[in-house]
Amino acid sequence: MTIQISLTQFLTFKAFVSTNAKYNYILKQKNNDGYHPSHDYWKNFREAIHRLPYNNGDLTVLYDAVDMVKPEKKANYTKSVNNFINFVSDNDVTFFEVGKAKWNFENELVINASPDIGMIIDGKKYFVKVFPNVQQKKSRLDSRSVKSILTLLQETNANFNTSSGTFAVLRVNSPRFFKAEVIKERDSKLLKIDAANFVNCWEAV
Repeated sequence: MTIQISLTQFLTFKAFVSTNAKYNYILKQKNNDGYHPSHDYWKNFREAIHRLPYNNGDLTVLYDAVDMVKPEKKANYTKSVNNFINFVSDNDVTFFEVGKAKWNFENELVINASPDIGMIIDGKKYFVKVFPNVQQKKSRLDSRSVKSILTLLQETNANFNTSSGTFAVLRVNSPRFFKAEVIKERDSKLLKIDAANFVNCWEAV
């Protein structure tokens, strides 16, 4: 059976250094009952981002997301919302709808990796994966992990025309916009090694 996971699950697995930590993480993923909204910390934030192409880019929906979350989330949500809005305000941005995309590794592992939002920035079109503020060090985005994400995004099977724009990652915490470049053979091979490692661990647990 093909393993199907999210991009966040794959990145979290990659971030663990020890085999023991990877094993425990896979064990937890296999034993859970699947996706549940109550376990999705950034659900309201992402849903607000997804609405922007349909409301003429009205950013107040992001503040609505802050109002909807529990008190213990409000500080992190407020920081991420403010950083996202500052990024948009500092650039000439309009939003457009994007489709779905998945990355397939030898029909053994499928990673859901759809962009969160389409952005036209200074006249250039981008398919953007947005990563809000995260609390855990193991999940923070550095240049190496972003390179892996962008390689994966460029190699996805998408239901929209990917040649019309460029994949990108917006890191909301410590804001930075990363644009995809031409895929290097080494980066593609490293991505596949990580995927094979995930499959092997999954099957061994």
